[in-house]
Amino acid sequence: MLKRRQIAAILVLLLGSAPAMSIADEILRDPTRPYVPHVPGVAAAPRFVVNAIIVSAERRVAIVNGRRVSIGGSVNGATVVSIAKDQLVLEQDGERITIGLNR
Repeated sequence: MLKRRQIAAILVLLLGSAPAMSIADEILRDPTRPYVPHVPGVAAAPRFVVNAIIVSAERRVAIVNGRRVSIGGSVNGATVVSIAKDQLVLEQDGERITIGLNR
């Protein structure tokens, strides 16, 4: 049978490691989640993200915020004005917004 000192030592070791476990849980993140950098003082994510652009002689298509759009189409309340090989121009509330690919 364990002596009182041994039991006390085990309890101290277990209780002493609890804060270290919670710190490790905060540092170790789920590796399957996408990386999202956190930079203090930086504004929220952009309203529009151009994921891909396809420009050919027959068509001009872009993937914006995960949705396929063509010239004249709309995404999140903005109308697609033009699509070039490396940028997209949107118009929303009379304001033109130029977004580069993967920005």
